[in-house]
Formats: sequence, C-alpha cells, structure tokens
Amino acid sequence: MTTRAEPHAPDLTLRLMRLAVAGFYGLSQLMRRPPKAPGAVTERAYGSHPDERIEYIEPREGAPARAPIIYLHGGGWILGKKESYTRYLSFLAEAGYPVFNVEYPLAPERPHPAILRSLFSALDWIEANHPTVSGYHVMGDSAGGNLAMMIGLLATNPEQIPIVDPERGGGLPLSCHSVVSLYGVLDRLSWIEDGFPGAENMMESYAGRGAFEREVGPEFAITPMDLEIGSAPPSLLTVGTEDPLLRSSRIFAERLGAGPGKVVLKEYSGEGHGFFNLGRSKSDVQMNEDILAFLEAEDPSSA
Repeated sequence: MTTRAEPHAPDLTLRLMRLAVAGFYGLSQLMRRPPKAPGAVTERAYGSHPDERIEYIEPREGAPARAPIIYLHGGGWILGKKESYTRYLSFLAEAGYPVFNVEYPLAPERPHPAILRSLFSALDWIEANHPTVSGYHVMGDSAGGNLAMMIGLLATNPEQIPIVDPERGGGLPLSCHSVVSLYGVLDRLSWIEDGFPGAENMMESYAGRGAFEREVGPEFAITPMDLEIGSAPPSLLTVGTEDPLLRSSRIFAERLGAGPGKVVLKEYSGEGHGFFNLGRSKSDVQMNEDILAFLEAEDPSSA
C-alpha cells in the first residue's frame, strides 16, 4: 500500500533550516546589492492561509507593455520565501513585465496537492483583481520551477486538473503564454539518484513515501513527467552543468522536444544549483538575458 503525505507540523530541524535559509538570502542581498524594483511593490492576500500572499511588482514606467509574469519561489516545497526574490526579479519589471511574486503554504504542513490548489487560487485572484490581464508567463526556480511547469501543463491540458482538484471544473483562468523553469524538479527520481542534497526528505514531506515508486498513480503525479499531456506551452528550461538537476531538465526537454510543445534548453557551464539569486559567477547575468529573449519571442506583444 502506498502512503501519501499527511499534513503535520515541521520538526525542529526544519524550523531552524527555514530561519537559516531566510537569513542566508538576506545576507546574500546585502552582499550583492541587487537593484531595487523600478516601480511600486505592493502585497495582497489571495486566500485565507497566512502564506497565501502575492507581491505585485509594477513594471518600469515607459517600458513596453508586456503580459505579467507569475513567479514561484524554490526551496524543495518545504523552504523559501518570496522576499528572497523580489530584487532579483527587477530585471523583468525593467523590461516591462509586471510581476506577481507568489508566496504559497509549504509542506509538510500543506503537502501535495495543497500547494497546487493554492496556486490555482492565486490565478483566480489575479483574474478577479486585475481584469485587464488575459494571460501570463509562469516562472520559478527549483521546486518553484516544478510548480511553474505543472501550472503551465495543467493550464494547457485541463483534463488533468481533476488529479489535483477533483471539484474544480472549467480549467484554469487566464491563458498561459509560456513557462520558464530554472533548474526545476521535472521528474521524480533522477534528482534523488544524482545526489541532490535533502531530496528524499523534501519529496517525502511533499508527497509521501508512495512518490518513490518507479510507477505511480495519479495521486503521486507531482512532476511534469508524471502527467499525461497532449500539448504544452512554449518552455525555457535552464540549468547548470554541475547541478544534480541537470538530468531532470534533459529528461523533460527530450519529452517536450519529441512532440508536445516547443522547448529551449539552456545549460550553463560549471554552474551548480541556485545561481539565479546566488550569483556564484556571471552566468546569472547571461541567464537573465536568455530569459528576456525567450519571453520577448513568446509575449503576445510580439505577435
């Protein structure tokens, strides 16, 4: 019998890890001094849970009008805060993309499928509170890259939505123009086999021991490789060549390239995990340029 994760309080080790990670990213921003957002930054609740919050980063005044980007932070589904990314998303707002920087409840308090359901609620909130928005690009890193790709695939394959939320009918609101997955968890097992630190704990907290089986049922469809898809939004996958998630990106890129959708895979020589907002080299600058080039090609304003 396979076992799904049940909601439970984090242990002391995880609580300390969350504090340490928040402190680390705060120190990183002090050392790197990333640019401030070019416009106003406001925050709103999109649900009843304290962590269901959206930070709206306005685009630069006078910039070309673009579709908004929904950003989902990383942290293995058990760590992370949107505030660790605000300044690193400024390059998108500078280029004219409004940014919805989304906070979501974490596992193990809210295991799968609760996080995806929260993100569905965020889409509902955006549609209701920003009536001029008709579509979006969705972007995230690591576990956020997993969630971004899941949202993109569920948006374009609405028949798969009942495996996440059986009571939801009619698909997801708005249109998904593209997905940008930065070193995302795109299949279940390769990142464990390739030695990603803490991967087993993260996946067990998120989905339970049943997710470790080679073949799983729909209740453990937690990665894009687990979904039955007939189509996919245009997708950019980025990853460092020294990242234990390299093979994960290659596996999914091969699947998309075989037919379901347009995919661009960018690999950055010598880079490990997390360089989008850690900046161990100049690869983060190149990656930002690659992201903007991809988004411009896929944005409705370019049609």
